[in-house]
Amino acid sequence: MSLKITGVTTTLLRVPLAQRTITDSQSRVDAVEFMQVRVETDGGVTGFGMNWSYTPGLRAAQVMVDENYVPVLVGQDPFMRKELVRRMFFTNHFVGRVGAARVGIAAVEFALWDVASKIANLPLWRYLGPARDRVKAYSTDGGWLSWSVDELVRDATRLVERGFDAVKIKLGRLDPREDYERIGAVRKALGPAIRIMTDVNCAWNLATARYWGAKLADHDVFWLEEPMPPEDVKSHAELQRSIPVPIAVGETIYTKFAFRDYIESGAVRYVQADATKLLGIDEWLEVAALASAFNLPIVPHTNVQQKLHVQLAAATPGAILVESCYESLNEIWVEPVTVRDGYYTLPEEPGVGLRLRDDVVQKHRVG
Repeated sequence: MSLKITGVTTTLLRVPLAQRTITDSQSRVDAVEFMQVRVETDGGVTGFGMNWSYTPGLRAAQVMVDENYVPVLVGQDPFMRKELVRRMFFTNHFVGRVGAARVGIAAVEFALWDVASKIANLPLWRYLGPARDRVKAYSTDGGWLSWSVDELVRDATRLVERGFDAVKIKLGRLDPREDYERIGAVRKALGPAIRIMTDVNCAWNLATARYWGAKLADHDVFWLEEPMPPEDVKSHAELQRSIPVPIAVGETIYTKFAFRDYIESGAVRYVQADATKLLGIDEWLEVAALASAFNLPIVPHTNVQQKLHVQLAAATPGAILVESCYESLNEIWVEPVTVRDGYYTLPEEPGVGLRLRDDVVQKHRVG
């Protein structure tokens, strides 16, 4: 089938959280920005992609798409996805090669995948080739840093009652002893069978991470996520050699080459690749293959992009879990995915499934 791209449009929106403001060691979040990308073709097939940010500034990615990428795309074959991504990337030589530049490319790349899988009349996970027909979930929605100990225990217990057998608790208080005590309270309430993950969001230095990372083993912590700034691969490798708790990273790693360095240096045990931070689905699949070659499990990072990552996990043998977060935003999507008895449902409509509902776009559109 021969197709040409006839137009590319972007829409920026900001959607408030239904729940109260949430916090980690770096951010306070009360709304999420989205950029919807729409790719039109002369065959009547429209592809939808998106990217997101929980801090203002996504307009920078919108400018990259509108001014740098649209001229590369219009008139081209949407099936030439990898070549189009290469061309888009090299328009950024003096503007930026990560951050807003990649955020914009990924949104377009998702739309190109959407076109291809719609033409195949398959949802993304079936188009890729399934490894499983359901995906295990773990929840972050009860472990925010500003929650009191009582709130942590209450919310973690509520999530377990819903069917989750793994929950994540945020770390990074000014006094790490408070972090340790909070994890202890959750472990005591949940018992030994429930997996507890922890996430520092890059707030510690190596000395703090060595001492308190080792102490987390007292509470049988499943992993220690993003303990230090992601650029410092060497310190993560030193930390992993010195503590028994496995390290998880990926939320703020933006290239397959950075993942290669983490994996080869032994600085990571759980690979949390995020297609919205990489160049899209193709680069995510490359990182997943790299992790598989080192026998490391994949656990995609998500905030709002569960619809995408549960499908990638369903098509990836080494993917063991997908994060459930910001559940109050589930209903913004056309055919949202949900968690039932600890497992995600999988979408059945053809395509990637990153189309925001029209009424949501109209209500929360910016500009």
